[in-house]
Amino acid sequence: MGSDEEASSHERMQRYEQLAEQEREYRARKRTMLDDVSEELTGVVERAISMEGANAAVDSTSSDGRTQRIKATLDRAALVAAVSEQLPSGFAVKSINDDGTLSIEWSRRETSAEQRAMVILQAIVAEEIVTDADELIVEAPTRQQVIKRAVELGVEEDLAGERLQRLDDIGKVGIEEGQVFPG
Repeated sequence: MGSDEEASSHERMQRYEQLAEQEREYRARKRTMLDDVSEELTGVVERAISMEGANAAVDSTSSDGRTQRIKATLDRAALVAAVSEQLPSGFAVKSINDDGTLSIEWSRRETSAEQRAMVILQAIVAEEIVTDADELIVEAPTRQQVIKRAVELGVEEDLAGERLQRLDDIGKVGIEEGQVFPG
Protein backbone atom coordinates (compact mmCIF):
# COMPACT_ATOMS: atom_id res chain seq x y z
CA MET A 1 0.00 0.00 0.00
CA GLY A 2 1.31 3.47 -0.88
CA SER A 3 1.05 6.57 1.21
CA ASP A 4 -2.23 7.21 2.98
CA GLU A 5 -2.90 10.17 0.66
CA GLU A 6 -2.62 7.97 -2.47
CA ALA A 7 -4.80 5.19 -1.00
CA SER A 8 -8.48 4.94 -1.73
CA SER A 9 -11.05 5.77 0.93
CA HIS A 10 -11.66 2.04 1.34
CA GLU A 11 -7.95 1.36 1.98
CA ARG A 12 -7.70 4.28 4.40
CA MET A 13 -10.68 2.94 6.37
CA GLN A 14 -9.05 -0.50 6.53
CA ARG A 15 -5.89 1.12 7.86
CA TYR A 16 -8.00 3.14 10.31
CA GLU A 17 -9.54 -0.07 11.64
CA GLN A 18 -6.08 -1.62 12.07
CA LEU A 19 -4.87 1.44 13.97
CA ALA A 20 -8.02 1.45 16.13
CA GLU A 21 -7.40 -2.20 17.04
CA GLN A 22 -3.76 -1.44 17.91
CA GLU A 23 -4.95 1.47 20.04
CA ARG A 24 -7.37 -0.82 21.95
CA GLU A 25 -4.55 -3.32 22.51
CA TYR A 26 -2.20 -0.58 23.78
CA ARG A 27 -4.89 0.83 26.09
CA ALA A 28 -5.48 -2.63 27.56
CA ARG A 29 -1.72 -3.08 28.07
CA LYS A 30 -1.48 0.38 29.68
CA ARG A 31 -4.37 -0.43 32.04
CA THR A 32 -2.79 -3.74 33.01
CA MET A 33 0.58 -2.08 33.62
CA LEU A 34 -0.97 0.69 35.72
CA ASP A 35 -3.00 -1.87 37.69
CA ASP A 36 0.24 -3.75 38.47
CA VAL A 37 1.89 -0.54 39.70
CA SER A 38 -1.19 0.31 41.78
CA GLU A 39 -1.11 -3.13 43.35
CA GLU A 40 2.57 -2.72 44.25
CA LEU A 41 1.98 0.72 45.79
CA THR A 42 -0.98 -0.43 47.86
CA GLY A 43 1.14 -3.36 49.03
CA VAL A 44 3.78 -0.89 50.27
CA VAL A 45 1.16 1.06 52.21
CA GLU A 46 -0.38 -2.12 53.65
CA ARG A 47 3.04 -3.34 54.84
CA ALA A 48 3.75 0.07 56.39
CA ILE A 49 0.41 -0.03 58.21
CA SER A 50 1.12 -3.51 59.54
CA MET A 51 4.59 -2.38 60.68
CA GLU A 52 3.41 0.82 62.33
CA GLY A 53 0.07 -0.41 63.62
CA ALA A 54 -2.58 1.90 64.97
CA ASN A 55 -3.01 3.91 68.14
CA ALA A 56 -6.11 3.13 70.18
CA ALA A 57 -7.66 5.33 72.84
CA VAL A 58 -10.99 5.66 74.60
CA ASP A 59 -12.92 8.31 72.70
CA SER A 60 -15.90 8.43 75.03
CA THR A 61 -17.66 6.52 77.80
CA SER A 62 -21.41 6.27 78.28
CA SER A 63 -22.89 7.95 81.34
CA ASP A 64 -23.50 4.59 83.02
CA GLY A 65 -19.93 3.48 82.29
CA ARG A 66 -21.04 0.30 80.52
CA THR A 67 -20.11 1.32 77.01
CA GLN A 68 -16.79 2.70 75.89
CA ARG A 69 -16.12 3.95 72.42
CA ILE A 70 -12.58 3.15 71.25
CA LYS A 71 -11.01 5.17 68.47
CA ALA A 72 -8.19 3.61 66.45
CA THR A 73 -6.02 5.98 64.43
CA LEU A 74 -2.91 5.59 62.37
CA ASP A 75 0.22 7.48 63.33
CA ARG A 76 0.27 9.32 60.03
CA ALA A 77 3.79 10.63 60.44
CA ALA A 78 5.16 7.14 61.13
CA LEU A 79 3.14 5.79 58.23
CA VAL A 80 4.54 8.42 55.85
CA ALA A 81 8.08 7.66 57.04
CA ALA A 82 7.62 3.91 56.56
CA VAL A 83 5.96 4.27 53.17
CA SER A 84 8.63 6.67 51.89
CA GLU A 85 11.32 4.15 52.85
CA GLN A 86 9.65 1.28 50.99
CA LEU A 87 8.44 2.91 47.79
CA PRO A 88 9.93 1.68 44.52
CA SER A 89 12.55 3.85 42.85
CA GLY A 90 11.13 7.01 41.29
CA PHE A 91 8.09 7.18 43.58
CA ALA A 92 7.65 9.59 46.48
CA VAL A 93 4.97 10.52 48.96
CA LYS A 94 3.86 13.90 47.64
CA SER A 95 1.49 14.75 50.47
CA ILE A 96 -0.79 13.46 53.16
CA ASN A 97 -4.26 14.81 52.61
CA ASP A 98 -6.76 16.10 55.18
CA ASP A 99 -8.88 12.97 54.73
CA GLY A 100 -5.90 10.74 55.63
CA THR A 101 -5.16 9.59 52.10
CA LEU A 102 -1.62 9.64 50.74
CA SER A 103 -0.73 11.13 47.38
CA ILE A 104 2.09 9.09 45.89
CA GLU A 105 3.74 10.53 42.81
CA TRP A 106 6.01 9.01 40.21
CA SER A 107 8.59 11.69 39.56
CA ARG A 108 11.07 9.54 37.59
CA ARG A 109 13.89 10.53 39.93
CA GLU A 110 15.21 9.12 43.16
CA THR A 111 13.56 10.43 46.29
CA SER A 112 15.84 12.84 48.09
CA ALA A 113 16.34 12.98 51.83
CA GLU A 114 15.12 16.58 51.68
CA GLN A 115 11.88 15.63 49.94
CA ARG A 116 11.27 12.77 52.39
CA ALA A 117 11.98 15.05 55.36
CA MET A 118 9.53 17.68 54.16
CA VAL A 119 6.59 15.29 53.78
CA ILE A 120 7.36 13.71 57.18
CA LEU A 121 7.50 17.16 58.81
CA GLN A 122 4.17 18.14 57.27
CA ALA A 123 2.61 14.90 58.53
CA ILE A 124 3.97 15.55 62.03
CA VAL A 125 2.50 19.05 62.11
CA ALA A 126 -0.88 17.79 60.90
CA GLU A 127 -0.80 14.98 63.46
CA GLU A 128 0.07 17.19 66.43
CA ILE A 129 -2.47 19.97 65.84
CA VAL A 130 -5.30 19.91 68.39
CA THR A 131 -8.59 21.56 67.46
CA ASP A 132 -11.79 22.28 69.36
CA ALA A 133 -15.35 21.42 68.34
CA ASP A 134 -15.37 24.40 65.96
CA GLU A 135 -12.15 23.16 64.28
CA LEU A 136 -10.20 26.09 65.69
CA ILE A 137 -6.60 25.29 66.61
CA VAL A 138 -6.19 25.19 70.39
CA GLU A 139 -2.76 23.59 70.55
CA ALA A 140 0.17 23.37 68.14
CA PRO A 141 3.50 21.59 68.48
CA THR A 142 6.66 23.53 69.15
CA ARG A 143 9.43 23.68 66.60
CA GLN A 144 11.55 21.47 68.87
CA GLN A 145 8.78 18.89 69.26
CA VAL A 146 8.40 18.64 65.49
CA ILE A 147 12.14 18.25 64.96
CA LYS A 148 12.44 15.69 67.79
CA ARG A 149 9.63 13.60 66.29
CA ALA A 150 11.23 13.80 62.83
CA VAL A 151 14.51 12.53 64.29
CA GLU A 152 12.59 9.60 65.84
CA LEU A 153 11.31 8.83 62.34
CA GLY A 154 14.78 8.76 60.79
CA VAL A 155 15.35 12.36 59.67
CA GLU A 156 18.69 13.92 60.64
CA GLU A 157 18.24 16.76 63.13
CA ASP A 158 19.99 19.44 61.05
CA LEU A 159 18.03 18.42 57.96
CA ALA A 160 14.75 18.49 59.92
CA GLY A 161 15.46 22.03 61.12
CA GLU A 162 16.49 23.21 57.67
CA ARG A 163 13.50 21.63 55.92
CA LEU A 164 11.05 22.91 58.56
CA GLN A 165 12.35 26.42 57.88
CA ARG A 166 11.98 25.80 54.15
CA LEU A 167 8.35 24.71 54.68
CA ASP A 168 7.77 27.97 56.56
CA ASP A 169 9.45 29.98 53.79
CA ILE A 170 7.19 28.49 51.10
CA GLY A 171 4.04 28.76 53.21
CA LYS A 172 3.39 25.05 53.78
CA VAL A 173 3.65 25.62 57.56
CA GLY A 174 3.72 28.71 59.71
CA ILE A 175 6.12 29.13 62.61
CA GLU A 176 4.90 31.69 65.15
CA GLU A 177 6.40 32.20 68.59
CA GLY A 178 8.11 28.81 68.43
CA GLN A 179 4.94 26.90 67.51
CA VAL A 180 4.32 25.25 64.15
CA PHE A 181 0.96 25.53 62.41
CA PRO A 182 -0.30 24.12 59.08
CA GLY A 183 0.24 26.60 56.24
